Amino acid sequence: MARERVAAGFQLGFHAIGDKAVEMALDAFAEAEKAAHASGAKAPDGTENFRLRVEHAQVTNPGQVERFRELNVIASMQPSHLLTDMRWAETRLGPQRAAHSYAWAEFASHGVKLAFGTDYPVEPVTPFRGLYAAVTRKSEDGKQEYYAAQKLTIEQAIAAYTTGSAYAEFAETQKGTLAPGMLADFVVLDRDLTAIPPGQILGTRVLRTVVGGKTAYESN
Repeated sequence: MARERVAAGFQLGFHAIGDKAVEMALDAFAEAEKAAHASGAKAPDGTENFRLRVEHAQVTNPGQVERFRELNVIASMQPSHLLTDMRWAETRLGPQRAAHSYAWAEFASHGVKLAFGTDYPVEPVTPFRGLYAAVTRKSEDGKQEYYAAQKLTIEQAIAAYTTGSAYAEFAETQKGTLAPGMLADFVVLDRDLTAIPPGQILGTRVLRTVVGGKTAYESN
């Protein structure tokens, strides 16, 4: 099915949480890309990069991360899941596999595109919880830490939520950055996320939301 759909020009995304599911998705993508190249199929932007993606990709191994890079597969991840799962993840995975779970830094260092989201309504809709998780790898009370080597910088995390997600939907010429000619979609916050201690990210408030250049929300 993956071969047929990619050859027909569709962009695919597989939901895969565990490393077995991730392996199945990568195998399907590898075969699909071969079929697409053989048929001369093109992606929506006219290239041969279909921007195939794995949703969640929470448990991976180093070999799989390398395959993401080789196949140009996007890791579409939701950092908030770590805050929910860190209480029990290591006991189920074991330390060797857990060290490569929620592996945001590992993906980034290999040049794999990260596209972050919230996975609402499974997790709370606020992106600040995910930003906090991405840069701290700590529980919301700050008492538990989960494999700190996989932390991102705040700049990397914001980029994954903005430019990374826009790229994942072939919309990087319209969304993801504040620049002339782009959609005027943005928020005004009560603090500078790049200048505050990471622990303060969770308390961030939105003062104003602008969609398409028009104010859609303004706090009292």
